[in-house]
Amino acid sequence: MNIFKKFNEAFNSGDVEKAAECFHEDIQIIMHSDGSVMSKNEWIERVGPMMGKLKRDKVRCIFENEHILVTHFFGTFPNGSQDAIMWVGLKKDDLIYSFLELFLMEAKTRLCG
Repeated sequence: MNIFKKFNEAFNSGDVEKAAECFHEDIQIIMHSDGSVMSKNEWIERVGPMMGKLKRDKVRCIFENEHILVTHFFGTFPNGSQDAIMWVGLKKDDLIYSFLELFLMEAKTRLCG
């Protein structure tokens, strides 16, 4: 099973532990907002409670091979805000070891004023 399919099945079922199995133990999760880095356990603690509250639409895999996974979806957050999200993960040992989420409307605002 590819990482995209495994991660999405886990995310859609609300299983944060199963989703985290897609991550390398040494993963570095780079936050789009400030460039800070989270560990796997920090991601579980932060994203776990939000899994059932974040609505993801039109989730698609743009590209995946043994080195990279690029996905895109539209997210509606618990506060009602919406964004287009590009998710880029680098792979090692068939697991994600680094990823960055880009919130496209926020990025457009920052880049274009």
